[in-house]
Amino acid sequence: MMRRFIFTLCLAVGSISILPAQNNYLVSTTANQKSSGSNADSPEHNFINTYFRNYKLCEWTPGMKFMVIPERKDIIIPTFKDGTTNREVSSGDLRHQIFEYLGYEITERGYIRFDFFCEGKNYYHEVKNTTLDEYCVKPKAGIPTLAFLDDVDIAKDLLVGMTLYMKTTKVRVDDPNSTSGFRETSIKLNEKVKVTAVGVGTRSFPVKIVFEDTKGNSYYLPVAISKTNCGMIDDDFIMENKNKFFPNAFSFGDANEKTSGNLMNMYGNKSIYLKKSAKCTSITGEEVNLPRYTHLTIKNITSDVNSPFHTLEMANEKGEMFTIKTTFQSTSAINTILQSDNYFGDLFGVGNLKAKYPNITEEMWQIISKGEVRKGMTKEECKLSLGDPIRIHRVLGDETWYYSKKSLDFTGKKLVNIH
Repeated sequence: MMRRFIFTLCLAVGSISILPAQNNYLVSTTANQKSSGSNADSPEHNFINTYFRNYKLCEWTPGMKFMVIPERKDIIIPTFKDGTTNREVSSGDLRHQIFEYLGYEITERGYIRFDFFCEGKNYYHEVKNTTLDEYCVKPKAGIPTLAFLDDVDIAKDLLVGMTLYMKTTKVRVDDPNSTSGFRETSIKLNEKVKVTAVGVGTRSFPVKIVFEDTKGNSYYLPVAISKTNCGMIDDDFIMENKNKFFPNAFSFGDANEKTSGNLMNMYGNKSIYLKKSAKCTSITGEEVNLPRYTHLTIKNITSDVNSPFHTLEMANEKGEMFTIKTTFQSTSAINTILQSDNYFGDLFGVGNLKAKYPNITEEMWQIISKGEVRKGMTKEECKLSLGDPIRIHRVLGDETWYYSKKSLDFTGKKLVNIH
């Protein structure tokens, strides 16, 4: 019998349709193209440090999603085997399929198996002749073909509609007549562009950023952001690959803009929501405790002189104004205790969270904001309330989600028992 490690795998699962999700991830530049001839504390690096975590292979958790994007060598050497037949599956047949990670296990023969679920089937990637610890410490340890979709989802929420400035002159245009699927062209350094779409790129550069210049010409760049399963390390982003890392490709402002201007360019008029309840100051100077998931819009950012802190002016859905002090700097630049209370990425999520879940009632949001669950809640509502489970056990369409202090039983999409 196989020895199970960390996660219990599903025995049998139902069919899941993923076509709408795939369509959202595949984006292109517009037609009628016109050809034309870092600092670790920079806003671009802070942007990555705030929102994009680099998950090492052994840090992957159940529910993480990836898209299969095979390269030429992956067609010759299949990456995955069928979980039922143990036969190799052509990577070409799996192209653009979305894989959900289930966990890993060690077989009787000592092989490492990384298990996935896709469209009602189980697949696995097998690693031989090494231990899990030995494999995971390798700088480029990962699984071929898999582009990390969390990077794409977060970048889409944050970047679409944003104005950026080019830090590279080499960009791409989609070209179906090219064997590579694109042609390279040039753009002016520090050119002002607007992000129009974000989709999936490749395993190494999973975030495809599509943007327009001020003349309406459309281009794109595939970039790495968190580097999760990227297959590249920092030293690889040199020469022709230098501009494939987000901070080397784009800037949030030109060199003459001051900190407040840069931050307003990044976050001005952005919808945000509280990840946890927070004490804010009302327009009358009264201290107010706003509940978790309160929807707000950033109206202004004022930087404190000789300080890493900034004052955010925010409006709620009723137009009421509140302020709060926050910092956008990483732990290397500010006291850890202060960051735990004031770090923007800890306090806020970007986007209108309630608009993403239009079927959730206001009464249910009040329950969710308190971190509570009740029978009859959907999986989405439970995840919003409690976060991702430590592990998931699936049997014949039923699921059990395990948390540190409780477990939830689901039949179909509904919560039926709380332990």
